[in-house]
Amino acid sequence: MKTRLRRVLHRLFVPKQVRDGANADKHRGEGVAHGLELVVPTVVFTLLGLGLDALLGTKPLFLLLGFVWGVVGTFASQYYKYKARSEAQEVGKPWAREKAASLGDGA
Repeated sequence: MKTRLRRVLHRLFVPKQVRDGANADKHRGEGVAHGLELVVPTVVFTLLGLGLDALLGTKPLFLLLGFVWGVVGTFASQYYKYKARSEAQEVGKPWAREKAASLGDGA
């Protein structure tokens, strides 16, 4: 009974391409890449700030600036990538055509 329920839940809640197993590794790899894109720049800029603080003798100044620079840069990068991906996926959709037609009529 448990295996049957588990199979039904798996079929309902797991996307088909992941269920098949062919794209499971692709999705896992994309997840790891996105995670690294979030973490690595923040850590690198924080460590650069720490190094500058040690070199110049200013304790938390460049450490904090490096951290903020890394976080803001990372989120700005993710935002623009998300926006470009969303616009690419909306090409040809009915709501995108209506918007393009209304922009074309008003100009």
